[in-house]
Amino acid sequence: MKVTVKLFAMLSKYTGSSTLTIEIPQGATVNDLIKKLALPLNEVFNCTINGQNADFNTKLKDGDTVGFYPYIGGG
Repeated sequence: MKVTVKLFAMLSKYTGSSTLTIEIPQGATVNDLIKKLALPLNEVFNCTINGQNADFNTKLKDGDTVGFYPYIGGG
């Protein structure tokens, strides 16, 4: 199945693109996708699936759009 991935801020440096389409196996979770993309888990603060906040253990469906957001510092 295919999902669209959107990487925000500095997370795109790990894939070279801020938006990509990825083929993943049926039943894959957000955590599986993070591993496939080789994103450092300690740098992923939040994720959304189709615009809704999601848990990293959520199973993905064909056609989902997954957004990954880093920690944002400020001061």
